[in-house]
Amino acid sequence: MAEDILLAACSPRRGGNSDFAAHLLQEALPGRSLVRRVADLGVRPCISCGFCALHPGFCSLDTPEDGAKALFEDMQRARFCLVISPVYFYHLPAQAKAWVDRTQRFWACGEKPAHGRILSAVLFGARPRGEKLFEGAERTLRYMALALGMSWQEPLRLYGLDGPDALEKSAEARERILEYAKGFGGEPA
Repeated sequence: MAEDILLAACSPRRGGNSDFAAHLLQEALPGRSLVRRVADLGVRPCISCGFCALHPGFCSLDTPEDGAKALFEDMQRARFCLVISPVYFYHLPAQAKAWVDRTQRFWACGEKPAHGRILSAVLFGARPRGEKLFEGAERTLRYMALALGMSWQEPLRLYGLDGPDALEKSAEARERILEYAKGFGGEPA
């Protein structure tokens, strides 16, 4: 992969704010980014079988039909991984959370394949305010970064984007995303 930025669009809804933001970021970073829609990759949830503890670096669910392994491989090749997601009930959508839970294979065996890389997020909330609105999603993503040996970068939080085309209609939110994208031009911290 020549791209050094993985854009993981996490909404289960096609054509909504997450897809729009991923497209916007891909245009802002031409030739540097790869978009993956997590909901389209068939990531199965962790079943806590213990296979990864007995077979370091492997997961019993890794099959060609399951996209978690491919997503982790994309993360290993990318310098930045940006999770783009709505917040449902103070957390990531179920498909994205299943992907995060599959990070257990790295945590269980101590494998840290993405050392020196950065994980961050663009998070959308329908509510116009709320001090704890993004807390659950952020905490989970921060621990994902830790398990993968990645650095966590402060996410972009966007409030008041209710509806599938809310981002498209908000010039202010689009501008904030483009400004955030400028931070991907430098070397990782």
